[in-house]
Amino acid sequence: MKTITVLNSKGKRREIEVASIEVPLADGRSLRIAFPPGDIGDLVVEAHAENGAPVMLMQPGAANLATLHVLAVEAPAEKAAPTPLDLELDVQKELSKEEKADVPSKADLRRWVLAALETDAEITIRFVGEEEGKELNAEYRGKDYATNVLSFSYSLEPLVTGDLVLSWPVVVREAREQGKSIAEHLAHLIVHGTLHLQGWDHENDEDAADMEEREGEILAALGYEDPYAGEE
Repeated sequence: MKTITVLNSKGKRREIEVASIEVPLADGRSLRIAFPPGDIGDLVVEAHAENGAPVMLMQPGAANLATLHVLAVEAPAEKAAPTPLDLELDVQKELSKEEKADVPSKADLRRWVLAALETDAEITIRFVGEEEGKELNAEYRGKDYATNVLSFSYSLEPLVTGDLVLSWPVVVREAREQGKSIAEHLAHLIVHGTLHLQGWDHENDEDAADMEEREGEILAALGYEDPYAGEE
């Protein structure tokens, strides 16, 4: 119910409650239509929107017909801008001078991490050679080869903390084999690893499908193609 002000023929005001219907409009605003009770007679109705603006009125001349009061179309309240996430990012490059030159900028790395973050974080991204990547993969995953990215999560609350270790030669080789730029492939790995740091996983088919879908959404927002498109 909504309260509006009505005037009788002598100009006397009184408050009445009316039933109303709110209709959402395409532009995000809404149109509220109010129906006063049938016993108020053929009155001129003065009603106001929440911001005090006058309303449009539609009123038939016959007293025995319902009066339709169309309340002002109100713009939605402005939404507060989301608070930017606080990301403390450390980038380490245990690479040759030539290899370091090909690593995207810290600004790009930060942008990719933030795209996948849902809360404040302290993250270290470490680029290593294939030998160190192989040693870490063997120690922590029991795999005797260097993988593209390893995620080490230390905490989820009150903020996400963890390390991402990328075997740079593997990243470069995979990008070439997949016909992608290094930046596009690295963006995918950073997003993938950042989701891992927040508890995402792919240990079963359902979790893997959810994670792949989320990665695709994030990468699309960054301007990259879905890395899993076409896969069965």
